[in-house]
Amino acid sequence: MKEIPFSIPVSGVIRINGNVITIIVNRAVTNVTLDPEAESPGRTVFEPGKSMFDIILESAQEFFRRTGYNRFTGLDLYAIARETYPGLNKRSFMSRITASTPNHSSYKHHLSHRDYFQKIATGIYSLEYQYQPKNTSPGEVSLLDTESPVKIPGVEEDR
Repeated sequence: MKEIPFSIPVSGVIRINGNVITIIVNRAVTNVTLDPEAESPGRTVFEPGKSMFDIILESAQEFFRRTGYNRFTGLDLYAIARETYPGLNKRSFMSRITASTPNHSSYKHHLSHRDYFQKIATGIYSLEYQYQPKNTSPGEVSLLDTESPVKIPGVEEDR
C-alpha cells in the first residue's frame, strides 16, 4: 500500500465568547468550553494601615504573652502569624525579621531599619524591652515589671 501526501486549503472561523470557543470549518461546527482555573491565593491583604512589620511585632508580643519567654525563632513567630493570616509568604516574613534586627549581619541590606529584635544566636531572637507587652491579665506578673513586687513563697515581706 502506498501513501500519497496532499493538502487541501480550508477556511474557517473561530469565535470566542467568554469561556466558550466555537470553531467553524466549512459546515462543521465544534464547541470547546474552557473551565476556569482555580484562583491562586495571590497576595495576602492586611487591614488598612497595617504592614508585615506590624504583624511580626504582634506575633512576637503574642509569643511573649503565651509562653513568658523572650527567646524565639522566626518559625515560632511565623506559626503565630499564620493563625490570623494563613496566606503569609514565609520568605517575606523571615526577611522582615532580619530587617527588624539591628545586630543581624544582613540588617544593612534592608531599608526599613526597625529595631524590634535582638539576635541572640543563629536563628534565635529576643524582643527588645520597649516592645515587650505589659501585664495582660490580673495575676500574671512579668519578671520585667518593676511596678509590682514579685512575691516569693516562704519569704516574709518587711513593712
